[in-house]
Amino acid sequence: MGYKSQHKATLTDSHAPVEKVGSNSTHLEVKRLRSKYAVLLAAAIVFLAASARGQETNGPQGPEVATGAGAASDTNAANNPVNPQLTIDLQNYVMPSPAGYPGSVGDQGLFRVSVPMDLFGLHQFVRTILPINTPVSTQSGPTAGVGDLTVYDLVLSKVHGITIGVGPLIAAPTARSEAYGSGKWQAGAAGIVIKPFNWGLLGVLINYQHSFSGNSSSPVGQVTTAQPIAHYNFHHGFYLRSTGVWTFNSFTHVQYIPLGFGAGKVWKRSNGDIVNFYIEPQYSVYHTGVASPKWQIFAGATFKFPLGKR
Repeated sequence: MGYKSQHKATLTDSHAPVEKVGSNSTHLEVKRLRSKYAVLLAAAIVFLAASARGQETNGPQGPEVATGAGAASDTNAANNPVNPQLTIDLQNYVMPSPAGYPGSVGDQGLFRVSVPMDLFGLHQFVRTILPINTPVSTQSGPTAGVGDLTVYDLVLSKVHGITIGVGPLIAAPTARSEAYGSGKWQAGAAGIVIKPFNWGLLGVLINYQHSFSGNSSSPVGQVTTAQPIAHYNFHHGFYLRSTGVWTFNSFTHVQYIPLGFGAGKVWKRSNGDIVNFYIEPQYSVYHTGVASPKWQIFAGATFKFPLGKR
């Protein structure tokens, strides 16, 4: 399964700062540079994933993260964000009528690539997140654009059956404009605690990031997110899920606490590949700030591949 990382990305689509007005030439140059950054970073992601895909079967395995037997174990593996497999997530959030924009719809797509590694004798899990945002705040109408790219590296350990991970986070200002991202470089930390059971998963994923450099006209701020993770397994790969991301964003003074309730289905192929489809409506029991969502619909597909030769 993929998660909003916890967040959704550095900034959510309709919660990003409003684009500032400047000279057309300056804005065009900034857009070109950010597009180049996004292309280079995306190429690096693909190279990293391909390298991991081609490792031997005795490559990085990491701590055990799935328990149970048969379908229950497969469902846990599919939904555990740090299961030691090459993972690709394609996800989307639809936010109808966010605060201050009645009748409008915000949208954010997420492309995630996650790779387990053994480096310096440590089990690590590197996740890269590239958002595609469609803000409701753009004056010319909803148009999609790349947001800020986020990378974090979790160093994993296992204590009494509980997987614990913590590590650094970096966010690059690759956004199309300040309507789509922060306009700032950001740094921080990510952490996860997760426990698998025969019946499902319980855990929490927390991210913190703070701006430190970038466009001087962009606001300084920070984003803190906490994502409770709860899954309940049924037979044949079906399961219930709740993974709403609690977001506290000082860039845009937006805060919201969504509670989700959804379902999904997992398939495991004979070669070990796992496919996971899911949908989860989420209702914000608390929300404040312009463009904060009261309702959102989260849906996605996650693909997991064992490392090593096939």
